[in-house]
Amino acid sequence: MNRTTYKNQFNAEHYERINFSVPKGMKQVIKDLAADKGMSMNKYFLHLVMKDQEGLFDNMQLAEKSREKILTIKGNTHDGYDVYFKDGRIIHCRTKLEIRKCLAQDNKSLAQDT
Repeated sequence: MNRTTYKNQFNAEHYERINFSVPKGMKQVIKDLAADKGMSMNKYFLHLVMKDQEGLFDNMQLAEKSREKILTIKGNTHDGYDVYFKDGRIIHCRTKLEIRKCLAQDNKSLAQDT
Protein backbone atom coordinates (compact mmCIF):
# COMPACT_ATOMS: atom_id res chain seq x y z
CA MET A 1 0.00 0.00 0.00
CA ASN A 2 1.51 3.33 -1.00
CA ARG A 3 1.60 6.39 1.26
CA THR A 4 -1.35 8.21 -0.35
CA THR A 5 -3.59 5.14 -0.18
CA TYR A 6 -2.66 4.62 3.47
CA LYS A 7 -3.43 8.27 4.34
CA ASN A 8 -6.76 8.16 2.54
CA GLN A 9 -7.74 4.92 4.26
CA PHE A 10 -6.67 6.25 7.68
CA ASN A 11 -8.65 9.47 7.19
CA ALA A 12 -11.74 7.57 6.03
CA GLU A 13 -11.61 5.39 9.16
CA HIS A 14 -10.94 8.18 11.68
CA TYR A 15 -12.53 11.38 10.37
CA GLU A 16 -15.77 12.69 8.94
CA ARG A 17 -16.07 15.61 6.55
CA ILE A 18 -18.52 18.45 6.98
CA ASN A 19 -19.17 20.93 4.19
CA PHE A 20 -21.20 24.04 4.88
CA SER A 21 -21.74 27.46 3.38
CA VAL A 22 -21.35 30.92 4.89
CA PRO A 23 -22.34 34.33 3.51
CA LYS A 24 -19.83 36.06 1.24
CA GLY A 25 -17.02 37.62 3.26
CA MET A 26 -17.66 35.49 6.35
CA LYS A 27 -14.98 32.94 5.43
CA GLN A 28 -12.29 35.60 5.81
CA VAL A 29 -13.77 36.71 9.14
CA ILE A 30 -13.63 33.10 10.42
CA LYS A 31 -10.08 32.67 9.08
CA ASP A 32 -8.98 35.85 10.87
CA LEU A 33 -10.63 34.84 14.14
CA ALA A 34 -8.93 31.46 13.98
CA ALA A 35 -5.56 33.00 13.09
CA ASP A 36 -5.85 35.41 16.03
CA LYS A 37 -6.04 32.35 18.29
CA GLY A 38 -3.23 30.56 16.43
CA MET A 39 -5.60 27.91 15.04
CA SER A 40 -6.65 26.56 11.69
CA MET A 41 -10.32 27.02 10.78
CA ASN A 42 -10.92 23.33 11.44
CA LYS A 43 -9.37 23.50 14.90
CA TYR A 44 -11.26 26.73 15.61
CA PHE A 45 -14.62 25.09 14.78
CA LEU A 46 -13.79 22.11 17.02
CA HIS A 47 -12.76 24.53 19.77
CA LEU A 48 -16.11 26.35 19.54
CA VAL A 49 -18.08 23.08 19.67
CA MET A 50 -16.10 21.91 22.70
CA LYS A 51 -16.68 25.24 24.47
CA ASP A 52 -20.40 24.91 23.78
CA GLN A 53 -20.44 21.41 25.23
CA GLU A 54 -18.46 22.53 28.27
CA GLY A 55 -21.23 25.05 28.93
CA LEU A 56 -23.83 22.29 28.72
CA PHE A 57 -21.79 20.01 30.99
CA ASP A 58 -21.30 22.89 33.47
CA ASN A 59 -25.03 23.58 33.41
CA MET A 60 -25.70 19.93 34.21
CA GLN A 61 -22.97 19.95 36.88
CA LEU A 62 -21.21 16.89 35.48
CA ALA A 63 -17.98 15.69 37.07
CA GLU A 64 -14.79 15.93 35.04
CA LYS A 65 -14.38 12.13 35.19
CA SER A 66 -17.79 11.74 33.53
CA ARG A 67 -17.20 14.45 30.90
CA GLU A 68 -14.23 12.54 29.49
CA LYS A 69 -16.48 9.58 28.59
CA ILE A 70 -19.30 11.57 26.97
CA LEU A 71 -19.42 12.38 23.27
CA THR A 72 -22.49 14.60 23.54
CA ILE A 73 -25.86 15.07 25.22
CA LYS A 74 -29.00 15.81 23.24
CA GLY A 75 -32.46 16.64 24.47
CA ASN A 76 -34.42 19.01 26.66
CA THR A 77 -36.31 19.21 29.94
CA HIS A 78 -39.60 18.21 28.30
CA ASP A 79 -38.54 15.07 26.38
CA GLY A 80 -35.55 14.04 28.49
CA TYR A 81 -31.91 13.66 27.48
CA ASP A 82 -29.96 11.13 25.43
CA VAL A 83 -26.37 10.74 26.61
CA TYR A 84 -24.02 9.53 23.87
CA PHE A 85 -20.82 7.94 25.14
CA LYS A 86 -17.57 7.80 23.22
CA ASP A 87 -17.66 3.99 23.42
CA GLY A 88 -20.96 3.92 21.47
CA ARG A 89 -23.42 3.42 24.33
CA ILE A 90 -26.50 5.65 24.58
CA ILE A 91 -28.63 6.12 27.68
CA HIS A 92 -31.88 8.06 28.03
CA CYS A 93 -32.54 10.06 31.19
CA ARG A 94 -35.58 12.13 32.09
CA THR A 95 -33.79 14.78 34.17
CA LYS A 96 -30.35 16.32 34.69
CA LEU A 97 -30.27 14.74 38.15
CA GLU A 98 -30.94 11.34 36.60
CA ILE A 99 -28.02 11.90 34.22
CA ARG A 100 -25.71 12.58 37.16
CA LYS A 101 -26.97 9.47 38.99
CA CYS A 102 -26.49 7.27 35.90
CA LEU A 103 -22.98 8.61 35.40
CA ALA A 104 -22.10 8.10 39.06
CA GLN A 105 -23.37 4.50 38.82
CA ASP A 106 -21.39 4.01 35.61
CA ASN A 107 -18.22 5.31 37.31
CA LYS A 108 -18.74 2.89 40.23
CA SER A 109 -19.26 -0.12 37.93
CA LEU A 110 -16.16 0.77 35.90
CA ALA A 111 -14.10 1.09 39.10
CA GLN A 112 -15.26 -2.38 40.21
CA ASP A 113 -14.31 -3.86 36.84
CA THR A 114 -10.67 -2.80 37.26
